[in-house]
Amino acid sequence: MSERAVKHVRRFLGQRLRALRTQRRLSQERLGERSGLSGKFIGEVERGEKSISLDSLYRVAVALKVPLRDLTDVREKRPRRASRRSSP
Repeated sequence: MSERAVKHVRRFLGQRLRALRTQRRLSQERLGERSGLSGKFIGEVERGEKSISLDSLYRVAVALKVPLRDLTDVREKRPRRASRRSSP
């Protein structure tokens, strides 16, 4: 895996973390308190400047009340296809 790919994943994870945090109207400091991490570190992860361990990421997911996969799934989200129903 190239360093470029690693940076992409780190940046994506940070964007996802920021989106979930702001949806819940939490500051970086408050999320840090809830997860046992520093608000400064949360900001560094959101900006893609720092890597986060799986243990810490799990603590963040618990603090956000989301499944861990909501933070780690880097696949592009595609809208669900509507099921086709035949009309009577």
